Amino acid sequence: MAANIYRSYIEGATLPPYHGTQCYWIGDGSEMILVDCADGSPLACEQLEKAWLALQEPPIRGVFATHYHFDHCGGGDWAAQRWKAPLYLHPRDIALIAKDGAQSAWRPFPHAQMLVGTAMVRIIEAPGHTPGQVNFWVPQAGVLLAGDNILGNSTSVVAPPDGDLGDYLQTLTRLRELKPRVIGPGHGQVVRDPDSYIAYYIHHRQQRTGEILAVLRLTGPMTAMAITAEVYRGVLDEGQLWMGERMVMGHLVWLARQGLVVEEDGRYRGKADD
Repeated sequence: MAANIYRSYIEGATLPPYHGTQCYWIGDGSEMILVDCADGSPLACEQLEKAWLALQEPPIRGVFATHYHFDHCGGGDWAAQRWKAPLYLHPRDIALIAKDGAQSAWRPFPHAQMLVGTAMVRIIEAPGHTPGQVNFWVPQAGVLLAGDNILGNSTSVVAPPDGDLGDYLQTLTRLRELKPRVIGPGHGQVVRDPDSYIAYYIHHRQQRTGEILAVLRLTGPMTAMAITAEVYRGVLDEGQLWMGERMVMGHLVWLARQGLVVEEDGRYRGKADD
């Protein structure tokens, strides 16, 4: 990827359809940080251990999670014990862990910017996939570590209750303005054409919004699942529509907030129907 940034593909961290979590090491022989620590499964921990040994066993200054989803921070307890390193996560996502009834060892980020070895790292608030999603920007290398905001093998999931499409679109615009040279995604292959890739992400959301509004104009009030069946016709099998419905709900919540869609008794209609 770039000097002082190393990538570990953690096969043990599997949440369909992403097939593994990308974890990243930033720093040099004097110290490093680990960005995301996979799901804590034996295979994932073994792979992180092997990566650390291959890096010549540098001191680990901290383990930083892009967000609270289990495939990104489930290995936190193991990593903290193995390297005697503190665990860092955005307060909004720490609250979500606590809401699930778990005792959290994660603490808020101490700084928005830090020098790790010879690498300057900025922590960027980047909500959308979760309320407390953050991304990591290494300006001297032009490398953005985007968590699940940008994926190397599909578009990202932005769905209630964690996801907020309005926040996500704003985040994509801010990330594009950084003009990264390379994006390290939370899943999938490294993105080496960031500007056009992020532009496609934005266009995809705008296109999906247009499709949903077009369906409502043609058919009138519909449930979210009925809208999903129309929008994803020929794309998703019937057994996969629940995944599409989650995404459609993200769009519907955002459209309702803008006053473009109205929900009544679980059915949605375009505001133009008034």
